[in-house]
Amino acid sequence: MTTLPTPSSAEAHLGLALASIHRILPRLDEPDRCDEVQTALTQAAAAVEAARAAHEQAMEARGAGPVRGELLAVISAAVFAALDRPYRVLDVKRSAPLVTWVNAWAMEGRFKHYASRRVR
Repeated sequence: MTTLPTPSSAEAHLGLALASIHRILPRLDEPDRCDEVQTALTQAAAAVEAARAAHEQAMEARGAGPVRGELLAVISAAVFAALDRPYRVLDVKRSAPLVTWVNAWAMEGRFKHYASRRVR
């Protein structure tokens, strides 16, 4: 018997929103149930907002916040070295690597190695 992982708070709220929407979908075209549809949609919207807040709180707990000063200084120095002219860093955002299993330095080493060989 396998155990399922415990859903996060954000997932639980989204599940409630989806369940509420799923229950009310067949009643959307029934004019006599307008109040019931509006109530269910309001509850679903509140659940989505609660999921958004829970996700934001979880991301803040992980430390996915603003860039630290040391990192900003390194980025600024790199931009200055590359541009060699006045500049202003307006925004720095973290991003996940496009392919996590590829090491850029290893790729560069392979490129240099293959480029040093003569093609037959």
